[in-house]
Amino acid sequence: MLKMNCSAPSNVYTKSLFLNHGNQSLISTKAGNRGNPSRNMLGFARLHNSNRGLRSTCCLTNGNGGARQLNNHGITGTDGLIIVDHGSRRKESNLMLNEFVTMFVEKTGYPIVEPAHMELAEPSIRDAFRSCVEKGADRVIVSPFFLFPGRHWHQDIPSLTAEAAKDFPGVSYMITAPLGLHTLLVDVVDDRIKHCLSHVAGDADECAVCAGTGKCHLY
Repeated sequence: MLKMNCSAPSNVYTKSLFLNHGNQSLISTKAGNRGNPSRNMLGFARLHNSNRGLRSTCCLTNGNGGARQLNNHGITGTDGLIIVDHGSRRKESNLMLNEFVTMFVEKTGYPIVEPAHMELAEPSIRDAFRSCVEKGADRVIVSPFFLFPGRHWHQDIPSLTAEAAKDFPGVSYMITAPLGLHTLLVDVVDDRIKHCLSHVAGDADECAVCAGTGKCHLY
């Protein structure tokens, strides 16, 4: 896992993850005393942007590229971005990730973006990591295409990414938050519900997700 070292006391370790959330940020922190690791605390807190005591930069180290100072300047031309989902035995589901990545690139203009599946399908995280490096990335950012921070985010994706990174000791990497709680997701869910209701009423075609499945109907 990524570890933070922002001049914190030696007996405290902290893992922080920031998410934009409207006019606020969500921060997930895990802090505890190294001498008593059983007394760890995991919590979520809302922090207003007006909190001037919060630094916007931190030093991350993953044991691969050493400490690196990150700020909010965003993706650079030598950053590789991997968007990773769970993966499915259903080919159509896996192809949808490719379509999303294409939409993402068209919207953001990021130069190096690769899809990956955590399991069950290719390309794997290892494949995507290698592809990013071959295209010139010296830092790889793994973005889990998952809703909430479950086991896959806590364990599986970090483990698979660490294994992939072993082949490229000069390349640093980080794993971002999953989608989590974001106001834009409210609009997405609302839009999906309304479209499906319109389809059931005969006023709209099946959406790209349901197309050909016959799943979108009243039982």
